[in-house]
Amino acid sequence: MKERLLNAGSFFSMSTIRAYVKNALTHVKSNKASSEVFTEEDGDIRRAELFGKNVINKLLADKGGKEVVGIRIYYGHAPEDADGNIKDSGKLRPRLFLVPVDENGKDIEFDSSALKDEPNGDGAGGGSPCPKLCA
Repeated sequence: MKERLLNAGSFFSMSTIRAYVKNALTHVKSNKASSEVFTEEDGDIRRAELFGKNVINKLLADKGGKEVVGIRIYYGHAPEDADGNIKDSGKLRPRLFLVPVDENGKDIEFDSSALKDEPNGDGAGGGSPCPKLCA
């Protein structure tokens, strides 16, 4: 199982990834409820979040004697301000949350209280949303 988890995922060309994003955007536009949460104030559609290398490297570091073999990405909704920062109040928006996984495929527990202010826990969220910060 460890080997399977270490190799989970595949590589895709950017053209394939763009096609998958386009499929998701088409789906969101066809579903009013989803469309409302994924649509920015300017009418553009949220399609990604950027997580920096330092955040990723911290997540990949072994935790309390447990080897980290991968990252699980959870879909969530979190309140955010107009700049896309996760805040205690604001509009609920789709967000991604990254959690390290051990060799048995289990989430490695993290201090969720740290996520309230600055993410000092072993999971990450609050990446830079796209289209606000993307090329």
